[in-house]
Amino acid sequence: MKMILVINIGSTSLKYALFDMATESQLANGLIERIGNKKSSFTHWQMNKQKTTNTIDTTYGYESAIKQMLKALIKNDLNKNGIVNDESEIEAVGFKTVHAGKIKKTTLLNDEVIKVMEEYSCVVPAHNPPYIKAIKKFKEIIPKTPLVGVFETYFHHNMPEHVHLYGTPYEWYEKHDIRKYGFHGASHRYASEKSSEILNLDLNKSKIITCHLGGSSSITAVKNGISIDTSMGFSTQSGVLMGNRVGDFDLFIIPYIMKKESLSFQEVIDILVKKGGLLGVSGISGDERDLEEISNNNYRAGITLKSFVYNIIKYIGSYITIMNGVDIISFSGGIGENSPKIRKEICNGLKLFKISLDDKKNEECIREKNETVISDSISKVQVIVIPANEALIVARETLNLISELKN
Repeated sequence: MKMILVINIGSTSLKYALFDMATESQLANGLIERIGNKKSSFTHWQMNKQKTTNTIDTTYGYESAIKQMLKALIKNDLNKNGIVNDESEIEAVGFKTVHAGKIKKTTLLNDEVIKVMEEYSCVVPAHNPPYIKAIKKFKEIIPKTPLVGVFETYFHHNMPEHVHLYGTPYEWYEKHDIRKYGFHGASHRYASEKSSEILNLDLNKSKIITCHLGGSSSITAVKNGISIDTSMGFSTQSGVLMGNRVGDFDLFIIPYIMKKESLSFQEVIDILVKKGGLLGVSGISGDERDLEEISNNNYRAGITLKSFVYNIIKYIGSYITIMNGVDIISFSGGIGENSPKIRKEICNGLKLFKISLDDKKNEECIREKNETVISDSISKVQVIVIPANEALIVARETLNLISELKN
């Protein structure tokens, strides 16, 4: 078996999935939460076994979490149900890394790459620092296993220059790589490839708009299999409204509010990053589910969701124009997969393009948890729900790199 371990790091969490790449089947997955505590939650599942949830001690941070994860995966006298005999059977570890600027391709996570990630920590402070900490611990614990970074930006690096340029001095672009990067690359790539496969459409002759909607959201125009524009920019903060991120924003509000509220620059940035978006507008929650539940009776909740949907419709409409049409619109992510109401309101706002849903399929696909076409028979555009599978893309990219290095 060609086994690849995929890792997704959060500020206090570690999510993992082990793949047999000969069949692209997932052998195990798990999640360790509240890392750094004596009572951390550890959920583990493996093929043909029941999912288990235990409490573990992760006082030593990612070091504790990584060791506990490996303990669950490796066979020994106390764990006869382990999948691998020892760590050497794991060919590589692929990380769903976020931002390393001009590093455009899947790459080994050597000291040089980590240094670049550190340079961008101020741009994605919630992502790069915990990834760097975890990667360094993996290097200590399994030093002989290749560690591979599959950056969220990589799928968008082929955007045309006139698309990814900002209206800043061109020297900033030349000297400091100031440009639109885009994120959620693995999700957008998987959704575009999977939807074209299911709908029997040649990816290389297609126009697809992928909507990754969740606590973090972005929209991407994929033409002939290539991302030609996306809603996020230099950082993960721009684009549509998100759970607690402000989205598109006039930067001159910053000095104005600093003066009006007697706030420092950093204080304003912290508010925009942590208390903006759905949370900021509603004043209630950054979780779309909470707002949807009370939106009919609470004005702030209702207007927040209306703004969220409007943002998405605006991006989709502009991308249809840019591509001169669209074949498929796909929905992924926590909201995209689980909110029939949001999907319906978005598609209702796109009736100009003769897009219409089958209401029954739209409502029922939340229970099926698989790829579901939700457009009706008269819709000129196919609308489909694609459960996110970023881990598989990371596993494929990791295996490809390792195979190239061996040849």
